[in-house]
Amino acid sequence: MLFWTLGIAALNVLIVLVYPLIETAPQFDELLGDLPDWVVAIIGEGELTSPAGYLNSQLFAALLPILFIAYAGAAGSGAIAGEEESHTLDLLLANPVSRTRVVVEKALAMTIGLAWLGLVSWASVVLPAMIIDMDIGAEYVAAVTLSAVLLGYFMGGLALAVGAATGSRGLSIGIVVLVAVMGYLLNALAPLVEEIEALQRISPFYYFYANDPLRNGLDAVHVTVLGVGAAIFVVIAVLGFRRRDVGV
Repeated sequence: MLFWTLGIAALNVLIVLVYPLIETAPQFDELLGDLPDWVVAIIGEGELTSPAGYLNSQLFAALLPILFIAYAGAAGSGAIAGEEESHTLDLLLANPVSRTRVVVEKALAMTIGLAWLGLVSWASVVLPAMIIDMDIGAEYVAAVTLSAVLLGYFMGGLALAVGAATGSRGLSIGIVVLVAVMGYLLNALAPLVEEIEALQRISPFYYFYANDPLRNGLDAVHVTVLGVGAAIFVVIAVLGFRRRDVGV
């Protein structure tokens, strides 16, 4: 957690402090305007020189949520399946604790870790933005950060569910990577193809980013989908773990 904290904080501070160099270079916006629509869609932002456009393109559209997914995916896949593969889970379950308690408390630990990283991320954007007089509201940075945390929680819940139900950490990580990559591409590219545009809404990235929380704040429906979805995955993890034998 120490290195996750330092890494995310250093990354955010560096990105924010570089902004004055981009703000005075309108040719970056012209360059984006010349790119194909699908390239701009993958980047996630159509402008670079405004504060929101810069932070979205360099941090919030892809990089920060990927980091949160990586943290939560590792935590979720390692919570049950990781311990099982390292042969420590049987020692844990030999104590007077229920399987439900083990899964729920590990899910809570993942949630607390994500919340802490979200707080660090928010502070490491807002504070240097104040230093360079970057015109971005702290409440909007909080909104997009919370949305990214919820996306990480959703994917971490998926990793936990697969790992708890199967006992395979590799399968758990593989499914999370597959869903993350396909979800990102589907959210970015589906609006460009009329025949598959409706499929955008099955992507978890849609509920993270479609409302552009850095400009517009949180969407209650999107927040609910990610939060409830993650909670459902935790319930599935409990049920799956309780109904199978543990490898020792």
